Amino acid sequence: MKNLTLLFCFFILLIFAGTTSVNAQMHVGVYQGGILNHIGLGTNPEKQIFGEARILAGDVVNPFIGLEVMGQYNLKQTDWYNAHAGLMLGYTEFDDGRFGLPVGLSFKPIAAHRQFAVVMEGTPMYAFDFTFRALIGLRYTFSKAD
Repeated sequence: MKNLTLLFCFFILLIFAGTTSVNAQMHVGVYQGGILNHIGLGTNPEKQIFGEARILAGDVVNPFIGLEVMGQYNLKQTDWYNAHAGLMLGYTEFDDGRFGLPVGLSFKPIAAHRQFAVVMEGTPMYAFDFTFRALIGLRYTFSKAD
C-alpha cells in the first residue's frame, strides 16, 4: 500500500510539473510541521494566483505519506514579503481526506536574491476532526533568464 501511495504521489507531481510551460517559473519548498515534513513543487508564487503540490514525507516516528494540492491567492505583495491565503485538498494513508484554508506569509529576506523565501503558514483544517496546523519552511523560485 505504501508503494502504491508513493507511486501515486510521484505521478501527480509529474503531471503537475508537466502542465506548466518550459518557460514558466517554478518553485520548490521544504516545510516542517511538527513530526511531518512536506516537500512542495509549484507555480510562480509572485503571480496573483499560484498553486503547489506537496508530498507529506513521513519518517521513523510518523511513517505515513500523503499528497496535498493547494491553490493560493496573494492578498498583498511587496518586495520584502507576500501575504497569501487559499484552499488545500489532500489525502494521506491515515485519513480519508483532508481540506483546509491555508494562510501564510512569505518573507524574502535577501534584497539581492528575492527568489529565496522563508514561509510561515497556518492552516485550519479538517482531517478526522477540526484542527490547526502550523508550518515553517524554505522556498526557492527558479527564475527564467532576463
